[in-house]
Amino acid sequence: MTGIILHVRQGFEDDAAKELIDHLNQIGISETIPMISQTDSALVVASLSVNALAKARANLKFCDLVFARQLLWSSGKVNLPISGDRITPLIDCIRDILLPMSGSNAFSGVNFETPDTDSSKELSGFCKSLTRPLETGLNKLRLLPKGKGASHLPRIHLVMLSNIEVAVALADVKNASPWSMGIPRLKFPPQAPSRSTLKLEEAFHVFLGPDGIKQHLRSGMTGVDLGACPGGWTFQLVKHGIHTIAVDNGSIDSKLMSTGLVTHLREDAFRYRPHEMVDWLVCDVVEQPSRITELMIDWIIHDYCQAMIFNLKLPMKKRYEETVNCLKQLEESCARAGKSVHVRAKQLYHDRKEVTVYVSISKA
Repeated sequence: MTGIILHVRQGFEDDAAKELIDHLNQIGISETIPMISQTDSALVVASLSVNALAKARANLKFCDLVFARQLLWSSGKVNLPISGDRITPLIDCIRDILLPMSGSNAFSGVNFETPDTDSSKELSGFCKSLTRPLETGLNKLRLLPKGKGASHLPRIHLVMLSNIEVAVALADVKNASPWSMGIPRLKFPPQAPSRSTLKLEEAFHVFLGPDGIKQHLRSGMTGVDLGACPGGWTFQLVKHGIHTIAVDNGSIDSKLMSTGLVTHLREDAFRYRPHEMVDWLVCDVVEQPSRITELMIDWIIHDYCQAMIFNLKLPMKKRYEETVNCLKQLEESCARAGKSVHVRAKQLYHDRKEVTVYVSISKA
């Protein structure tokens, strides 16, 4: 049976499954959808008919899925032999089933991956041992052409479910994460004051991309970091040469202060407002998501910033529903105020029980 595979954060399988069903219904796929979202599996698998899968590929947008790290189109599973030749069964499935499904005559690459769980990590070495022989076999069949012209082709994803069971799937490169399992490989900067800095760095990569980072994070810009201390998010703004007002009653990292780009204000993040519009607002304050949403709305409708990235700390229950309500409240409030906004949200790899939201505000 063909279908959809989502890589998700472990423990958020049910939230991602609810979201996927809602989006499939919105694009007119109302058939009964067998859904596997086993708790702590870090995967959601939905079985679709061939016609429904084609409709989903044409209309379902990865960027609209908050809880999905990766969106894959599955052609089924392959059971590998316990010993002996494991490559031939994979190549046969890729050539005979996945290739016709891809709508192309080749692929841009191949990713061997596992679910993002501790129990699956032992399969990583097995994946690595199969990758090179598989690429060699696919190259012999001219299924992995080189060069920039091949970059638009679908990408093969082989998800190891066990040491013998492999889900065979593909990603449409313009409608998927560029990273295996949807996980960017970021290195923690040793000079950063906290690991939370990786949240904002990942957000820049996910929401802006390489070209957007160059265009929208420029030296000389201005920004505000609400709830800044000790300065993990401020560090990311300063790294791009952005003059930053760090608002927090705590202590800011001394190295950040020595850059000359940071002004530290010991004020309440919910009461502070800038004297003039800034380019960026970032906020990682620990507070109820509804209250954070109201704060962000106030910044938007009063023209305090041109773009923002903030986190919504999710409740223990109804996390998907809370996310939907907050995003709906933000968009509807801005529309009533006559503000044109572009909103995207993702549960990033470096997030925990939270969702990161990016809002760009169009100039009147």
